Amino acid sequence: MTAPIKFYFDFVSAYSYVAMNNIDQLGARWGREVEWHCVPLPAILAHHEATSPRDQPGKFAHNSKDFPRLCEMNDLPVSFPPEVPPYGASLHRLVFWRLTRKNTGLAKQFALAVDHRYFGTGKEVRTAQQLASACKARKVPVSVKEIQAAASDRKAQKALDDAFDRAVADGMFGAPFVVLDGETFWGADRLDHVEYRLEQAIKVPRGFERFSFDSPFTVRNGPLFVKCGKSKVDFGFRAGTRHLNPRDVVHGGWMTSFVDVAMAQSALYEMGVVGLTPTIHLEADFLAPVLPGQWVQCDSRLVKSTRTMNFVQGMVTADGEPVLRCSGIYRKPRDVKPRIGKIMSPTADVYA
Repeated sequence: MTAPIKFYFDFVSAYSYVAMNNIDQLGARWGREVEWHCVPLPAILAHHEATSPRDQPGKFAHNSKDFPRLCEMNDLPVSFPPEVPPYGASLHRLVFWRLTRKNTGLAKQFALAVDHRYFGTGKEVRTAQQLASACKARKVPVSVKEIQAAASDRKAQKALDDAFDRAVADGMFGAPFVVLDGETFWGADRLDHVEYRLEQAIKVPRGFERFSFDSPFTVRNGPLFVKCGKSKVDFGFRAGTRHLNPRDVVHGGWMTSFVDVAMAQSALYEMGVVGLTPTIHLEADFLAPVLPGQWVQCDSRLVKSTRTMNFVQGMVTADGEPVLRCSGIYRKPRDVKPRIGKIMSPTADVYA
């Protein structure tokens, strides 16, 4: 069983606001659970004898522009809070750990609601009433009474203390901080590095390599892998939760997109050329569902090639069992280049 992703954050960390709005989606794309750990960032900084960015005029001036820009890039609302430097967040942390003990999902919703009110709308969240208002605005069922009870919750305090110890042991020195399989990542702008590592960890059958000719669409939904022979190439991918439909099987739209790429590129590979080949017609017969975790592979062949068209047929298997039969018609590229070895991209450096 794969280990969960550890996500360390604090309510006084502006960049945690960005990360907490993305980290669970990242984990879901790769089938990884994400554990949220709220820690007192000031205590972390003190442990390392470090100063807060707000105590460094140059860095604080930079962050004042960088943070809104990062929020904009992530489609998050942002409004500078009325209080700078940030408020103390002792109660917030205790509420989070009190809720985590009861319902981890609710604890996450609480954190998101509080940070949305503070960093998203610029409203104060000092008091229990203000925290409850933040929850109400986001339809998070946490009452004032529940929030007030956290102040004297010894178990919540113990959980917070334990989280601090774990953070120190994991090497945390700033927030947000992510630990993936023992490797650490610092900052909201390093989530793409986390995703890079998750991608590298995908297990593929022997002989398959990463497909380097990716479009933005396949980058978002891939990666795809290829196994190149002398005159034939097989395509594959590892099914993950990011590929699933509401029935928890791989979405048919992604399957047809996958075979579209596989058949088009397989035909060109057999011809010994590279290029861009538009799809004219595509058919797919679904034989069985594909489940998360399965290795999906397309074996296709160029059936006929005319002056302007390629006709291709293929069969897709999941862990060796047939799941989809496909065929396609593709217009031949107008600007073709000879394939050099296993290079399948017409934009590869060798052609520059």
